[in-house]
Amino acid sequence: MSDHLDLKNATKRESFLYALLNKVIKEYKTLLQLYKRKKQFRIVEILVLSDIPGETQFLIQIINKSCYFKLTAAKIIADSYNLNDFYDFHAEMIRQAAQGKLIQFLKLSEAVPNYRIVSKKFDRASNEYIYTIADNESNQFVRSATELSKDKNVLANMGVYDIYDVGFVQGAESIIKEKTALLLAKKNYKNEGALK
Repeated sequence: MSDHLDLKNATKRESFLYALLNKVIKEYKTLLQLYKRKKQFRIVEILVLSDIPGETQFLIQIINKSCYFKLTAAKIIADSYNLNDFYDFHAEMIRQAAQGKLIQFLKLSEAVPNYRIVSKKFDRASNEYIYTIADNESNQFVRSATELSKDKNVLANMGVYDIYDVGFVQGAESIIKEKTALLLAKKNYKNEGALK
């Protein structure tokens, strides 16, 4: 007895169900590939903040799940977690904690930050938040959350709440972009199927 369906002798109903099953499998594989490119983890909270390399402990959430676990920076690095599975800002937090420099990175000391957020506006054209940043000499410049999250010099010299704001907005924007890309890919796949 063969596991394969003999399409030559299949009824219309069997052929229809077989074609439908193939379409569902192809769509599932497409969605699975897109899901794999998505960030999988985020830091929800810093449980233990330490200046000892690797001893900072984080509460980490699996994205889109109600599953949380505790890991130290040393454990994340030792267990070869892919830091690309974390949002950029969170991956940088882990790197800094592994070196024992997270406190300096977040600027939790009494030092006055060199940069501060003066304003935050939503730009409909680019579909992202735009920050106006001022330095101690009142020079101002404009950056998006994504640009700020990649600029280590500015981030390292901002206040804690400003850093958190940038990280939160960058993570939220990243989720929205990924969801949009997923919906677009699904729509394109449906359109390709309709053309065949």
